[in-house]
Amino acid sequence: MYINFVIGTKAQFIKCIPLINEFITSGVNIRLYDLKQHSKITSNLKQKINKGYEYIEYSKNSQDIGTYGGLLRWFINSFIKVLFSTDKNIESSYCFVHGDTISTLIGTFFIKRNKGILVLLEAGHSVPGVLKHFPESIIRYISAKTADFIIATGESQITQLKKWGVKGKIIEISRNTIYDSVTNVTLNEKATNNVIVSIHRTENINNKSRMALLVKTLCKLDDEFNIIWHLHIPTKNMLKSHKLLNKLNKQNIHLKDLEEYDIFINKIFNSEFVITDGGGVVEECKIIGTPTLVWRNEHLDQNQIFEKSKNLFLSNYDEEDIEYFFDNYKNLKENFELTNQVSPSKEIVEELKKLIY
Repeated sequence: MYINFVIGTKAQFIKCIPLINEFITSGVNIRLYDLKQHSKITSNLKQKINKGYEYIEYSKNSQDIGTYGGLLRWFINSFIKVLFSTDKNIESSYCFVHGDTISTLIGTFFIKRNKGILVLLEAGHSVPGVLKHFPESIIRYISAKTADFIIATGESQITQLKKWGVKGKIIEISRNTIYDSVTNVTLNEKATNNVIVSIHRTENINNKSRMALLVKTLCKLDDEFNIIWHLHIPTKNMLKSHKLLNKLNKQNIHLKDLEEYDIFINKIFNSEFVITDGGGVVEECKIIGTPTLVWRNEHLDQNQIFEKSKNLFLSNYDEEDIEYFFDNYKNLKENFELTNQVSPSKEIVEELKKLIY
């Protein structure tokens, strides 16, 4: 009996690896289908997986896809493969997909096309509008409505799933599996005046005024802090398109590629504060306790995180709110969440074993 994981993005690997390792440790056979949406950066992450699993390269892509054209080509090639090929290993097997990415959608089609049992990890994030969080909002709905088992965290996610009228069984866990990812990292404390920046949401990078406000904000800070902006490929492309990249290069702002996971988590841990719009980074900052300016004006898809955290602060794209954060960020710092809490990966494995055996 195998359990299959069908994943392809950096975030999916980060959040699924602790679960994969927990299954392997528990004696469950694992088969990993790599869709390779983020091929280069996930190659290092795969080294974190325990030995003894079967690896299947579902796509031949060898790069991290960072353009809409590249994403469309990869999607079409993957979708054609799903339509015109079958995989008997999937039939009647429990198969995990994660989140709300294009890889989630491809994985969902692939599993259902081959009559697998679809398990959706991290489901039920609210949708503020189809176009506002496009295409994530549509993928959240399709994958949840299609899934046989749905793993969710907190009352708001479960309420959303019930509003959608999902037919699959909802499995509630105590927290996101990213908790295991973060607490598995060895942290090395050191004094810095670093500010870490990570921005990639389409509603930000495609909006010139929001990006211009961010660049203006960073330029004001560069004399006081060592600003390190880890650029996703689409973010870098849009900064060029908005003619903002040269302005950043003229300032004392360090533009870097994405880091390996353990290094990045240590940078968050040792930073003065973080500016981000990424759901995963927000969760990591919440766990670590680092003051975080969230570059958004709502958090409907992460209500359960914001309700329990004082270190997360919405920018609202408002200069007064942003200035308030800079004046008060030291008061927002929280302690690192204790590591003696229940592992969400263990919770999932225990629940799945009940179904399998």
